Amino acid sequence: MNRNNQNEYEIIDAPYCGCPSDDDVRYPLASDPNAAFQNMNYKEYLQTYDGDYTGSLINPNLSINPRDVLQTGINIVGRILGFLGVPFAGQLVTFYTFLLNQLWPTNDNAVWEAFMAQIEEPIDQKISAQVVRNALDDLTGLHDYYEEYLAALEEWLERPNGARANLVTQRFENLHTAFVTRMPSFGTGPGSQRDAVALLTVYAQAANLHLLLLKDAEIYGARWGLQQGQINLYFNAQQERTRIYTNHCVETYNRGLEDVRGTNTESWSNYHRFRREMTLMAMDLVALFPFYNVRQYPNGANPQLTREIYTDPIVYNPPANQGICRRWGNNPYNTFSELENAFIRPPHLFERLDRLTISRNRYTAPTTNSFLDYWSGHTLQSQHANNPTTYETSYGQITSNTRLFNTTNGARAIDSRARNFGNLYANLYGVSSLNIFPTGVMSEITNAANTCRQDLTTTEELPLENNNFNPLSHVTFLRFNTTQGGPLAALGFVPTYVWTREDVDFTNTITADRITQLPWVKASEIGGGTTVVKGPGFTGGDILRRTDGGAVGTIRANVNAPLTQQYRIRLRYASTPSFVVNLFVNNSAAGFTLPSTMAQNGSLTYESFNTLEVTHTIRFSQSDTTLRLNIFPSISGQEVYVDKLEIVPINPTREAEEDLEDAKKAVASLFTRTRDGLQVNVTDYQVDQAANLVSCLSDEQYGHDKKMLLEAVRAAKRLSRERNLLQDPDFNEINSTEENGWKASNGVTISEGGPFFKGRALQLASARENYPTYIYQKVDASTLKPYTRYKLDGFVQSSQDLEIDLIHHHKVHLVKNVPDNLVSDTYSDGSCSGINRCEEQHQVDVQLDAEDHPKDCCEAAQTHEFSSYIHTGDLNASVDQGIWVVLQVRTTDGYATLGNLELVEVGPLSGESLEREQRDNAKWNEEVGRKRAETDRIYQDAKQAINHLFVDYQDQQLSPEVGMADIIDAQNLIASISDVYSDAVLQIPGINYEMYAELSNRLQQASYLYTSRNVVQNGDFNSGLDSWNATTDTAVQQDGNMHFLVLSHWDAQVSQQFRVQPNCKYVLRVTAKKVGNGDGYVTIQDGAHHRETLTFNACGYDVNGTHVNDNSYITKELVFYPKTEHMWVEVSETEGTFYIDSIEFIETQE
Repeated sequence: MNRNNQNEYEIIDAPYCGCPSDDDVRYPLASDPNAAFQNMNYKEYLQTYDGDYTGSLINPNLSINPRDVLQTGINIVGRILGFLGVPFAGQLVTFYTFLLNQLWPTNDNAVWEAFMAQIEEPIDQKISAQVVRNALDDLTGLHDYYEEYLAALEEWLERPNGARANLVTQRFENLHTAFVTRMPSFGTGPGSQRDAVALLTVYAQAANLHLLLLKDAEIYGARWGLQQGQINLYFNAQQERTRIYTNHCVETYNRGLEDVRGTNTESWSNYHRFRREMTLMAMDLVALFPFYNVRQYPNGANPQLTREIYTDPIVYNPPANQGICRRWGNNPYNTFSELENAFIRPPHLFERLDRLTISRNRYTAPTTNSFLDYWSGHTLQSQHANNPTTYETSYGQITSNTRLFNTTNGARAIDSRARNFGNLYANLYGVSSLNIFPTGVMSEITNAANTCRQDLTTTEELPLENNNFNPLSHVTFLRFNTTQGGPLAALGFVPTYVWTREDVDFTNTITADRITQLPWVKASEIGGGTTVVKGPGFTGGDILRRTDGGAVGTIRANVNAPLTQQYRIRLRYASTPSFVVNLFVNNSAAGFTLPSTMAQNGSLTYESFNTLEVTHTIRFSQSDTTLRLNIFPSISGQEVYVDKLEIVPINPTREAEEDLEDAKKAVASLFTRTRDGLQVNVTDYQVDQAANLVSCLSDEQYGHDKKMLLEAVRAAKRLSRERNLLQDPDFNEINSTEENGWKASNGVTISEGGPFFKGRALQLASARENYPTYIYQKVDASTLKPYTRYKLDGFVQSSQDLEIDLIHHHKVHLVKNVPDNLVSDTYSDGSCSGINRCEEQHQVDVQLDAEDHPKDCCEAAQTHEFSSYIHTGDLNASVDQGIWVVLQVRTTDGYATLGNLELVEVGPLSGESLEREQRDNAKWNEEVGRKRAETDRIYQDAKQAINHLFVDYQDQQLSPEVGMADIIDAQNLIASISDVYSDAVLQIPGINYEMYAELSNRLQQASYLYTSRNVVQNGDFNSGLDSWNATTDTAVQQDGNMHFLVLSHWDAQVSQQFRVQPNCKYVLRVTAKKVGNGDGYVTIQDGAHHRETLTFNACGYDVNGTHVNDNSYITKELVFYPKTEHMWVEVSETEGTFYIDSIEFIETQE
């Protein structure tokens, strides 16, 4: 406020008669709000009108003061709000010219320098001179580029042709590039980060100009000759830059607040000023960034800035003390927290102030008769949006001496007089008079000479907007009574004015010509359990929060449109859980599901919020309507934040035309310029979605167009199938006998006719313990080209821990964690399919357009569409070098639903990519050669070991001397062969699989013959104690591939009965070891009581010249001629532990 300190003392000769007379109006200030217009002619007056005038209100011949800077910020926000209320293309050049004239009124950077200086004071930090110079140089460049672009745009709009379109496109791209390269100078680059807070206004204003520019590609790009793919790139850049700019501004603003925060009155004043001025110059602007999305708001919207602005407390606070009068800023009475709690209200529903009733009391200075009537308290009568109920709030000391101000029609500005009334014994801070424009006056009543005064006007801190004003919405109050150090007592009665924007629609009017914004903070009432919380900084106001199910709130609205008009509903929200909501329009309910948008306990960032459009339409049955939101079911312990409803009018004719244009764009963008092939970046999913758009066209209105477009999109689908190197992309046969094709585990299912896929979709269930769910296919090398880039495309509806691998001579790994956030519900269109693809497609497109296009792999994991690239090498014929496509889920809580899979050729490698691949391929071939040599050596050793197992070349007869140890030795050699299977899925063969399979098959034959000839059942204990009679203190243990019987007590015993051929020669062969004292026995016996025993103990001895200790298994054997058909084998020990690896009783030839 303009704190006009007056050093002289003043006596107002006004007799005290109980209350002031309002008939005799005495303005306490010299400033009359109409005085500025008294000597103005009509031309000068019209220059203050904001209509289409593009000049600045800043006088170029005067230095720019703080009020001018705030005025510039307010004017820009106000003009943008008006601009957003109409279709974007209207008066665009005029609008841009207005912005440039506001920011560069004198064709230099004076305004930008003032932006910096304005923040330096409250944060007490000077921007380094070099940073200022760099920023100003870059701003000059941006201004010049913008002027060139506007000149080219205006010329093209007036006389469009190809040459002018090329020129404006070139200048558009130059300006876009200039913003990208220069924005780091304004607080994000390494040289300017230290000064980010002081540069925040500069950053926000520059970001605003950049985002406004990027939307032009969406408006004019097709007419400039840009391909849809190029337009999409600019659109994606706009969305990504909106996220980046918003998050930087919010983070920097919050950091600035924390830096300024202190403990005393002076620090609170700086904190309060920083908050107010940054809101007006930067954060109001940030809240408008999302509305530049032409796809989401093609025909205008009415953004609502529901935040409140608090001007400074009305208290005597000149730059320095005056005599016995002390400035409030130096007072030690109040702490930072006390001031914040007294002056700043907790978050609350938006409200309008109807009446302000000020109470006055009389203060008489001690030991004198000097008195002053001061503002001691007040009562406010207010209403919530469109709610006739009035509620009262009182502050301070309420008396019978009152002055009523009716503020229903708005209080636009207030001039106040603050007094420091006192003497050496006592001291009073109070307000003695005020003038609320245009409502009325409270005159000053005093007989005191010794009073210091300060006249304050709110327009210094909150300048009036050209065509708008800020209505008074509330008044807070600080009352204190304390003793300053020493005998001087201090009393304080300090009001603070609170303001909103006049253009906030208090009646919540819904129209048919634009999208209506209904912030939930404008609810007429909220449900129990719903709280109003501070907005995250980019919503333009506070928001609502719930942590359990129940009623969120009710918005009362007025429908200013025919009741036959149809609408769609959008809800902007943030949520930790997925949840179901019911939206009641009057008494008719619509239910839909909202997916989760953020992690629990996460901070509210720009990307935490999602705007979801409900697919079905609504009509209002009456002009006075209510919209009530309920959350169902319980979400206990979770968090749901709701920002606003958007009511989107439907114009059937216009939407049909837009649908036709969208379908034409979608189909045309599939093909190359010659229309005989698909563009490389087009995916099978895009072809299907283009087909959906065409199918939704009206047969009556666009029958011929629809026929031609269907023919084109069918041709595109055929081309998509022809180029797809995957066999059976529709998953018609899984695990067929064909050599290639899809191979899958349990847990893989195929779904038909879902809402997200025009064809079949693949579903992978969660893994079972150590058994992953997988599906894979090999693309044969014969279909590939050497040194070529290939791409796997697909679309994921939702997934958790989905792993996607492409394997050639190297592996490309991708993990997808895609939220299930596309549509809220599936609605029937009455057909037998039960799916309204037209409504569903519209909603999916809106959400995919809003989906972040990631810059790194962490963000890429969450996108629905994916592409993975792999390069082929020389396709060495000696190695089967196809491409394996592997999809799998290896976690017990993972899952995936996906479709539209295709592997397509992108093109031959060249340049650095080719050279890098050639180097990698040479290294790979060298590594394969080394591994092959090592594998050949192992192969020969294993082959020789297996040959020794047999006595013939046909592997039909096992050598009599062969025991289980020989088989295990051969098995260990085979197991040492590397690269048998892929490390992605064990079922995929590696480069040495064929060798391994050959040897394994022969070893399996040897094992079979060995098992067949052994008349002892389960003699290798691989089946535990099956076929054996055992006492309870025996067990079978496993070590790797070996199973062995363990006897660890002297009374343990294992036995088995079997049959043999009497009088034939048999060999008993036992492999075992004895640990500790005592002996271990394996005894064979026939029915004639003929018995033989093999004894094992831990004493050292030689076996075939080799010393054996108690840690080694040894093999012993004996010859036995059974006399009877029945035989018994028994295992026992005396003490210690006895380990038996195998027991064989085999017939041999004489």
